[in-house]
Amino acid sequence: MKNILFITNLPTPYRVDFYSELGKYCNLTVIFEGKRSTELTFNWNEDTITTFTPVFFNEVLDEGKINFKILSYLDRKKFDVIVVSTYYTRTQTLGLLYLKTLGIPYYFETDGGMIPAKEKWITKKGKQFLISGAKKYFSPSQGSDEYLSYYGAKNIVRYPFTSLSEKDIIKEPLTDAEKDALKTNLGIKEKQVIVAVGQFIHRKAFDILLKSLEFVDRNVGIYIIGGKPIPLYKEIEKEVGLVNVHYLDFKSKAALSEYFLAADLFVLPTREDIWGLVINEAMGYGLPVITTNRCVAGVELLANKECIVPIEDVAALAKAINSVLNSKEYASELAENNLQSIRLRTFENMAQAHITNF
Repeated sequence: MKNILFITNLPTPYRVDFYSELGKYCNLTVIFEGKRSTELTFNWNEDTITTFTPVFFNEVLDEGKINFKILSYLDRKKFDVIVVSTYYTRTQTLGLLYLKTLGIPYYFETDGGMIPAKEKWITKKGKQFLISGAKKYFSPSQGSDEYLSYYGAKNIVRYPFTSLSEKDIIKEPLTDAEKDALKTNLGIKEKQVIVAVGQFIHRKAFDILLKSLEFVDRNVGIYIIGGKPIPLYKEIEKEVGLVNVHYLDFKSKAALSEYFLAADLFVLPTREDIWGLVINEAMGYGLPVITTNRCVAGVELLANKECIVPIEDVAALAKAINSVLNSKEYASELAENNLQSIRLRTFENMAQAHITNF
């Protein structure tokens, strides 16, 4: 078995699950720069780590702090494969400089990337220096390929980025009767339900979703999961006259799954997501999905491109929502297409794509 080292920032649940699968095929060590973040909330269980060796540099991630312990791990005698997952934390920047200086081969992996609309010349040159030079690059999408190439990457290979294992993906979409039963159990009174999930921040654009509801049947229930509503959301509700919007706190994976299964449509109106794993999850539950042209997961995974609308386009979003909710046949087609597509994107396939390219 090969000895493999991954260097990453945080033990987010999808990362831990991926490393747990990859560790079945190699002797895997994973360096996490921090156990948790002051900015990102996530649930993970350290007790689930069984197939790889975790190394935690700090309790709390500090991207601006250099941890020189990284240098003691960058040894080709210890590891057959070294994988760096970012260039911008100070610790991994030091690691890249060390690998480049000593000529130690390494791989670079990204969860996604977008070429910036505008960038200073010196910034671009700095990124080109740090990103270029890896033996191979692991990329999850066409857009990420272009991003890496823009900064000098060569020998790019594609891998199926995901947050799902094979067992997480349902076999077939639920029937109306099954969804009705779930709605009853959750105390949902509306016959049709839209679910949206994410942080209540500007980038996620839930304000655009709320504005679009002016043109959607008021008998449709809107369940936005991610916290307490910010004042802007309540202002829009009042202006539009909405009485069918429900805000739910951040939920565990198990609790969230009940809302996915009960829903008739998932919407992510994001202004920008370099991936958006919640798209994978909604597809895995057999849901029609609507998102924007600045969501890489949507652009990469959704076969029905009419489900991808321009950012901040209230009318286009409302039209897409109504198209799904007003046609059971169309909604069923979308659900089936999404299930077929997402079955290829599992931790099992993600691990194999890495192992075969090392």
